[in-house]
Amino acid sequence: MKLVSASPDRLVLRARPVVMGIGLAAAMLLFAVIWRAKYFSNDHSDLTALALLFALFGLAFVIFVRQEVAVFDRPSNTLTLRSVGVFGAREQFRPLAEVTKAVLETASDNGDSKGGPCQRAVLNFTSGPPLPLSAIFRSGSEAKASVQQINTWLNQKPRKKR
Repeated sequence: MKLVSASPDRLVLRARPVVMGIGLAAAMLLFAVIWRAKYFSNDHSDLTALALLFALFGLAFVIFVRQEVAVFDRPSNTLTLRSVGVFGAREQFRPLAEVTKAVLETASDNGDSKGGPCQRAVLNFTSGPPLPLSAIFRSGSEAKASVQQINTWLNQKPRKKR
């Protein structure tokens, strides 16, 4: 997740898998164009395989392309987690006072990951199970940066009201 805004009263993080979405949509378009060209040229070989590949990439698009937003709001004492995908949005609310810290969760690595380990940020609470900020593990350093930003923000003293 990337930092959208940070103030003593509010922290907003967002993950938008734009590159993944564009890649999956381009693959689907490619399979559709090849399928159509083969169909109209009366070459009906591999039409089923192309349709299945199109469907598989479409399913991957529906599952993995989701915008996720985390809003930490001190004045309202609320943590809001919002996830928006192809079939709609989902929101979760938790009291901000229950958040103790953010930790880094690493997926088990079988040694073939070229981009480094896959990680995600997870929130720990005073009561209840930990809550991942993302349903998907991603490679790169964004999760680690998110954990550091959240913990720094949580450890800040709130502004005094005048």
